[in-house]
Amino acid sequence: MLVSGLASAALLAGCGGGPGQRVRPVADSTAVHVVDPGTVPGLSVATRNEQDGRRHLYAAWPRIPGADRLTAALAAAVDERIRPFLADTGDRTPGAVPELNVQWSLAAASGDVVGVRLVFAESAGASAGEARRTLWYDGRTGEVRPSADLLRAGGGLAGLAERVRARLGGKGDPARVTAGADTFSSLGFNDVGDMVVEFSDNTVAPGSSGRVAVVLERADYEPLLSEFGRRAYAAAMAPRPRLALDGSATPSPTATPGATPDATVPPGRTDCATAKCVALTFDDGPGPATGRLLDTLRDARARATFFVVGTNADAHADLLRREHAEGHEIGNHTQSHRDLSRLTAVQVNSDVQRTQEIVRSATGTAPTLMRPPYGATNGTVAGVTRSLGLRQVLWSVDTNDWRDRDAKVVADRAVRRARPGAVILMHDIHRTTVDAVPEILERLAAKGYTFVTVSELMANRKVPPGGRFGGA
Repeated sequence: MLVSGLASAALLAGCGGGPGQRVRPVADSTAVHVVDPGTVPGLSVATRNEQDGRRHLYAAWPRIPGADRLTAALAAAVDERIRPFLADTGDRTPGAVPELNVQWSLAAASGDVVGVRLVFAESAGASAGEARRTLWYDGRTGEVRPSADLLRAGGGLAGLAERVRARLGGKGDPARVTAGADTFSSLGFNDVGDMVVEFSDNTVAPGSSGRVAVVLERADYEPLLSEFGRRAYAAAMAPRPRLALDGSATPSPTATPGATPDATVPPGRTDCATAKCVALTFDDGPGPATGRLLDTLRDARARATFFVVGTNADAHADLLRREHAEGHEIGNHTQSHRDLSRLTAVQVNSDVQRTQEIVRSATGTAPTLMRPPYGATNGTVAGVTRSLGLRQVLWSVDTNDWRDRDAKVVADRAVRRARPGAVILMHDIHRTTVDAVPEILERLAAKGYTFVTVSELMANRKVPPGGRFGGA
């Protein structure tokens, strides 16, 4: 079976559930099986971001305790894409801002095997394309393996190439299916155990064909598997994933538990028509230092708004629950942090809806606010958010904390530019930003400010669903 289509359109929609329930994907035979990252003790997420007039960059990948070589290999694979992108986008050029987006998912995480799937989406002008790569980790040897290592030596790749050629049909060129590791850079399994062979754009078909994937039933591919491939299959299919990597049972120091018993919820809602209010907002998390940030806000009895990215939120449902329990507001920053103004209405809806369900599953309440990544919005985005009952939130103060990793600079910028009713943009994925928050709270409190959520700030404004609030 073969399916061709934009990979972004394959973002999985979820079905709702109560607090603590996991969101299940819709059936799709070409969708690679995804392991809930929340089942991996101590897993955290590394993130890089840039958002200026020259380029838009967002990249994320997991850090898995006990698999340091895998973490390093993932960082290197991401860097291989980022370095040329930065070099090619050093100067501001007319037209759409170039974008590089890197997403990850767990293809397997059980026993002593981990599989991590990376999707690189790059857009520049009229050209756009996606590359896909799945790296596998062998906990027995400590080796990071390419997808080709799922196949036995001495004919495994050749056998796979032969089977794929027979199934391409008219969606690709069989002559372009070579028996090489670069061709088969992303192998995984779907929910029923079939092998999913997916290709980067322009590998076996023109980039305009979108995502091309071939599904092989177990009887077809099993004779081709290596011993490691059989273990990878077992790990992907494990009903209750449990890792047995060295050190994996020890929680990462960046992982923060839920709200402590003595946590104090900030006081009730503030009327910003009479009070001097400011809204601190934090994008892209939860991140490694989010727990420490919540401690700081709790001690200062200050509320904030967190615009979470779905992939990070899915890995840290405990932090979502703590944010909610301690009186903060959780907003939607989409599932994949793509520039929504480049996407179709169907793609925008999928990207936003997935994060709605992740937050609802963790906290019991879905967001009512959505911040478009990079502040990039248009009529399509407005229409989708209107249909979902969401209001778009931008900002009036940009601390540029992604660029200036200096707590003093970030604090000075936030305090100097603050005004009554300001919406201040920061990112809780940066430790230096979290370091800056105590000084921001102290100095602004001394000026008479009250720290409120965005919804409190806009309570006296008539902002309809789909409308925008907080622009400079």
